[in-house]
Amino acid sequence: MAEAVGEHGYAGTTVEDILRRARMSRRTFYQFFRNRDECFLAAYDTARDEAMERLALAHNGNGRRWPGQVEVALVALFEYLASEPGLARVWLVEAPSLGPAGIERHERTMRQLAERLAGLHPGGPAAGANGHPGVQFEASVGAVHRVLQARVLAGRADELPELAPHMARVVRGLVSPG
Repeated sequence: MAEAVGEHGYAGTTVEDILRRARMSRRTFYQFFRNRDECFLAAYDTARDEAMERLALAHNGNGRRWPGQVEVALVALFEYLASEPGLARVWLVEAPSLGPAGIERHERTMRQLAERLAGLHPGGPAAGANGHPGVQFEASVGAVHRVLQARVLAGRADELPELAPHMARVVRGLVSPG
């Protein structure tokens, strides 16, 4: 799915494209997935789970303070996305193409990223009144997402790792410690 979406976008990807890349029969595909949307969401979840794991490994026990944690986490995330441009496109670009199910999944992921960022902050999770991360955390995730999305859409996912220090400065600027 990720390879096909990387080449054709979600709208242009057919089950046949997926079958050809996976070297599987239509029957086998339908044993695993009810339809193309379900297959896409499985690929999305795979990309999200791997990205979240990379983020967790990058900042768990690295002994760095907030500014360093942000950069280490972004380097790990951006390196993963650069190494998997098809999954990067699935995760960063194409989810809204599914309609409500894709949009909901993507919004949940962006919220999880903002919560994770808030959890790293030295002031603790600076949540708003509704228990969600403060708007500065949401804004920083949105800013990073937009820059990554533009590079992936332009076929320049390989450039993502070099953006990490710049995007870390953006995040730190939007979310000042304390």
